[in-house]
Amino acid sequence: MYNYKNTGVDIEKADEIIKNISSKFKMDNLKNFAGVYCNNELLKGYNLISCTDGIGSKIIPLIEKNDSYTIASDLCAMNLNDLATLGAKALFFLDYIAVNKIEGDIVQKIIENLKIILSKYNCALLGGEISELPDLIKEKYFDIAGFLVGYYKNEDFLDKNTTKKGDVIIALPSNGVHSNGFSLIRKLYQDKKISKELFNSTLKPTKIYYDIAQKINENKLAKSMANITGGGIFNNLKRAIKDDLELNLDLKIIEKQEIFEAVKKFVDIDECYKVFNMGVGFSIIADKNKVDKIKEIAPESFVLGELR
Repeated sequence: MYNYKNTGVDIEKADEIIKNISSKFKMDNLKNFAGVYCNNELLKGYNLISCTDGIGSKIIPLIEKNDSYTIASDLCAMNLNDLATLGAKALFFLDYIAVNKIEGDIVQKIIENLKIILSKYNCALLGGEISELPDLIKEKYFDIAGFLVGYYKNEDFLDKNTTKKGDVIIALPSNGVHSNGFSLIRKLYQDKKISKELFNSTLKPTKIYYDIAQKINENKLAKSMANITGGGIFNNLKRAIKDDLELNLDLKIIEKQEIFEAVKKFVDIDECYKVFNMGVGFSIIADKNKVDKIKEIAPESFVLGELR
């Protein structure tokens, strides 16, 4: 059976390091999807919030396809979805691109697409940095990271400590693998365990949930939210609930997707749920009496379980 660790990605080790850093340096923000900056004297009723992310090794096949749009869209999605989990609105974005050598027009097209996509969410692209690192980055390849800053009113902050037993977990479907688990997806493809057609289907842009999250927040319907990225459904939902609560999920209700059904033939099911979103891209934790109103805003949503 295949697993993530054998591709060079050790989730458990990374979690252990993050836990140690958080404990040693008193950085509780590391447990959240985004970091919060509080300064009541300066901001007066508002707080700043920031996050940073890339798109992992999904960038490799996207570079090979010269797909600048999906690279830009995924970079926006990974950051906007994280920011949305705490009830924040986006302000501005910066990018960092590490290249072997500055050549061709793909970098320029990525920046153009970033500007266009971010403008849909009233978010400004302020600038960024391009670094030539020929001793580090392979020829014709590059890596990219995004940095997003937003804000929220104090009364609008989504606090996981408000969650309680009996609250429901409302899931929004993913549209595939998104931007996590690609080292394993690429390995399966290289070993001819999944078809070229199915592999190409995994390269579609990551779904952006920011607008839906904003509408839910504006109507005061959510207690907490989770972006289902690296670590899968369980680990990311745990980040969005009180530490003394447990998840009671009905995984059978998740609509099956071809890519995950194919992966399950070669990857242990527990490993699948640690690595992939398995059909859930974003989740909302709310009172039971809020379910119908949330479904009005997000008709594709479904109740995945409850807290106990």
